[in-house]
Amino acid sequence: MDRTACVDLPAFPLQLLRQRHPEWAGHPVVIVDEDAPQGRILWADERARERRILPGQRYAHALSLAPDLHAGVIDEREIAAGVDAVCELLREFSPEIEPCADLPGVFWLDGAGLERLFRSLRKWARGIERALRERGYEVALAVGFTRFGSYAVARGRPRALSIFDDRASEHAAARDVALERLGVDPQLREHLRRLGVVTVGEFLHLPAGGILERFGAEAHRIHRLAAGESWDPLRPTPAPEPLEECVLFDDPERNTERLLYALEGALTPLLDRLAKDRCALTRLAVELTLDDAIQTRAQPRTRGRNRPSAHVEGRDAHDHPVRVDAIRPAEPTLELQTVMRLVRLRFEAEPPRAAVRELRLRVGAILATREQLELFAHAPRRDLRAANEALARLRAELGDHAVVKASLREGHLPEARYAWEPLRELRLPQPAPARAESDTRPLIRRIWARPRILPPQEHRFRDDGWLLGGVEQGPVVRVVGPYVISGGWWAGEVHREYHYAETRRGDLLWVFYDRRRRRWFHHGRVE
Repeated sequence: MDRTACVDLPAFPLQLLRQRHPEWAGHPVVIVDEDAPQGRILWADERARERRILPGQRYAHALSLAPDLHAGVIDEREIAAGVDAVCELLREFSPEIEPCADLPGVFWLDGAGLERLFRSLRKWARGIERALRERGYEVALAVGFTRFGSYAVARGRPRALSIFDDRASEHAAARDVALERLGVDPQLREHLRRLGVVTVGEFLHLPAGGILERFGAEAHRIHRLAAGESWDPLRPTPAPEPLEECVLFDDPERNTERLLYALEGALTPLLDRLAKDRCALTRLAVELTLDDAIQTRAQPRTRGRNRPSAHVEGRDAHDHPVRVDAIRPAEPTLELQTVMRLVRLRFEAEPPRAAVRELRLRVGAILATREQLELFAHAPRRDLRAANEALARLRAELGDHAVVKASLREGHLPEARYAWEPLRELRLPQPAPARAESDTRPLIRRIWARPRILPPQEHRFRDDGWLLGGVEQGPVVRVVGPYVISGGWWAGEVHREYHYAETRRGDLLWVFYDRRRRRWFHHGRVE
């Protein structure tokens, strides 16, 4: 069963709009770019085309042609969500599915290796067609041997099921399809029409070299695909990883606040993944596996006497009681606190009626808007307001000098080049941009507030057995220096000979020898 199937859901955005408005059945329907009289028509169904309403016209003009015309706006997010939903449905029939990037509503399926699951090609194709029609889609399906052949037949035979037993019959059927059905560039189609070329077969009669020279590379690519001279393998979209997180409790948890804290910790990485995939949360399923000690006759506590439960209860594979809550925000969101407020309201209204053994979160998503992604990017996890309030409480209890920050100063000695000053307000860090001419990361020298005295070492061991930071770092294997700092005669003479000492483990330590004290000191390290 080494075949390729092409599924065509004609005028896919219009089908999505009709599913949103089933009351429009029997009326002409169009999609416009904006809900305004001057909105431009993007898609028109067959009933609208019968009234001479075509894409490109203004909505006001179309209304004059068909007073019962219905129009709606459908954005790219909704179309992408519809494509994802169809892909998820088709994965029941093939693990390898490729949605068409240029024409939403067209999908290719790989039928290789499915003989044990489906008895015949016809049963496989009938199952795909039935599943899509049950979801309310109009569908055309062709099962053939090539991507182009199956695509051409599916587009050329609307609402039909076509199955080919050999390549010759598929190729012959594809040759009869009109070029206008294939989504060919209108300008190219018009040029070919003037030459009397209307179908794929007539297009194939033209010489390939002449097509490349006169009509360009894209027309030449289509010609080679139609002739079977170009290899065009299936490029399936990988199945999305399930957006879920699970928390297992060592002991059954009864405290609602601790449950909410664990839930927030599990929800945060899910929102991070959504933002990375440029999506936003539309639905959160909270599944609680309850302790076996639950009493089946007990009822959840509600505020109203006859109020129905807002959650669903059942049992898992191990016969543990399971409660499932569906949380739906008013609009797709990436804001953690917005979702947590809804979860808290649900738990306060109907707390779990037994201790929780396991917490599982599942997320439904849709493509996010640019504003939502920018809000997520510009709203870091650090809550500066809460941090400043916490620091204010520390200052009130311990004094203003309990919270300090380091600030740079002019000084001769390393320890004099910074000073501690009270921190009045916590702000987000603003690192300086990296210099373009430098390909290496800058080295950071971390120093001790006060140099640490090193134990005396015999001179003969200084370069090959000198232990500065303990046995785990190993002895010093290389010393670079000295770099002399001297002066301070006005307050107390200073003479230090700084060295960089590299240990066997790779640590790079910053040490100096004080001539006046005749001692070695450890002043910092380089990272």
